[in-house]
Amino acid sequence: MRFATLRARKENEDELDRLVEMWTINYSPEEIMTWMQSAGVSAGLVETAEDLMDHDPQLKHSHFHWELEHPEVGRYRAPRPPFQISKAPCEVRSAPLLGEHNEHICKEILGMSDDEIAELVIEGVLE
Repeated sequence: MRFATLRARKENEDELDRLVEMWTINYSPEEIMTWMQSAGVSAGLVETAEDLMDHDPQLKHSHFHWELEHPEVGRYRAPRPPFQISKAPCEVRSAPLLGEHNEHICKEILGMSDDEIAELVIEGVLE
C-alpha cells in the first residue's frame, strides 16, 4: 500500500523514484512510452530541442531545419520559415556581426568619404 494513493506515493517519493529509475534505466524512452501506452497509461516522450532536431520523423520529413554557417559559432541549425513560396525561393543566412556592414552603409548609403569613416573609427564610434 506504499504507492496506492497520491498521499502514499508522496510520502514514499524517494523510494518510488529509485524503483522507477531502476526499471527505466535499462530501456529506451520510446520502449517505456510504448509499454505504458499499451497498458492504458497516457505517456509521451519529453525531448530536448536536440532530440527533436535529430530524431523527430515529422520534422525530418518536412525539412523543418536549415543548416547554416556562422562566422563565430560555426555550423548550426535553425528553423525554416513556416511557409514556402514556390516562385520566390528565399535564402536564410545568419545575422550580421556587429559592425559587419559599417563600411557599406557609411560609403554607399550615407555617402561618407574614407577619411570621414577613418575619423569615426579613431573616435571609437565605429569598429
